Amino acid sequence: MKALNFACFFDIDGVITKGPNFITVAKPAIQTLIQLKVPVIFVSNTCMLESEKAKQLSSLLGITIHPEQVVLAQTPMRTLTDYHNKHVLVSGQGAAEEIGRMIGFKSITTIEKVCEAFPELDMVNHMNRVKLSEMIKTQGLVHDENFRPIDAVVLLGEPVQWERSLQVITDLLLTDGNPAIIPADSNTERAHIPIIACNRDLVFKAAADLPRFGHGAFLTCLETLYKNISGNDLKYTSFVGKPFEISYQYAETIANQVALSNGLPKIETIYFIGDNPDVDIVGANMYNHLLKQGMNFKTSISGYSLMPDSKFLSATVCESILVCTGVYDPSKHKLDGKNQWKSPTTIQLDILEAVKYILSKEGWLGLVNC
Repeated sequence: MKALNFACFFDIDGVITKGPNFITVAKPAIQTLIQLKVPVIFVSNTCMLESEKAKQLSSLLGITIHPEQVVLAQTPMRTLTDYHNKHVLVSGQGAAEEIGRMIGFKSITTIEKVCEAFPELDMVNHMNRVKLSEMIKTQGLVHDENFRPIDAVVLLGEPVQWERSLQVITDLLLTDGNPAIIPADSNTERAHIPIIACNRDLVFKAAADLPRFGHGAFLTCLETLYKNISGNDLKYTSFVGKPFEISYQYAETIANQVALSNGLPKIETIYFIGDNPDVDIVGANMYNHLLKQGMNFKTSISGYSLMPDSKFLSATVCESILVCTGVYDPSKHKLDGKNQWKSPTTIQLDILEAVKYILSKEGWLGLVNC
């Protein structure tokens, strides 16, 4: 029997849940790992409070899942401390402002507040055109003279009103964060203010038969609009969430802390279980490639930042396990065998079969009821 020096990372949508429904076999699978004290980390491109997602998972699985065990799309932004004191626009929905503060940003504004300061920006909504006309007639065009320019844009997730957000974010990129000052020529090659984004998922699996648009679809729209209007490519300063390596690094640091608290050795092997070949499997395979590099000479394949602190980074292998309960459906999809990044280490029917595979490989399967 091998030493218990491995960790399991799980995607949530399509692995543990499917839309509003709970995948039944997830409960015994996760409970078995917890009983063995295997470090279990949930890595999802959902954007919400980690405490809320932990509460949901605890209720579904019948065990206590701590917020620290949940790594969501935005979670690794906690490490981007160079931007935490800057004035940032946070784009998303729900508790976006609260999430922004929880991950370290201290000075936050929103699309709505920018539109209040510059009421002429949102013209896609025709009702706003009427309101603006009335304002100009009665008092002229009024701006907030105390508006503080935006230093960076933080994209947490797709907004409710895509058209409004696309317009305003593009405006900020073209004006160095201050719509009150318009550059002489927006088509010249020039750097825009920093953009920090999370969640590149083009689609995700929900209750509908066909996958739904994710934040990646919104980003595609933003990139295309900015390119068409400015003639320049939109460039992200930092990108977190799957498939970017920093999210896997962050999850590993938490897993090692869990292992040490359970009296276990540091992690050597990571098993990542996901349902999306383009995101989960690509990310896990890129992370495996990163782990093969020398500790002091690691280079990101994605081209984005890595965690500077390696204190809790010890793994040497990351296996990718693709399950068939979400985006990937073997009856409808064929994997591109020529693309090494999308090729999983193994394909398993569901999360329970994936856990059996892991425990068998680690020499633990015969010792537990699974």
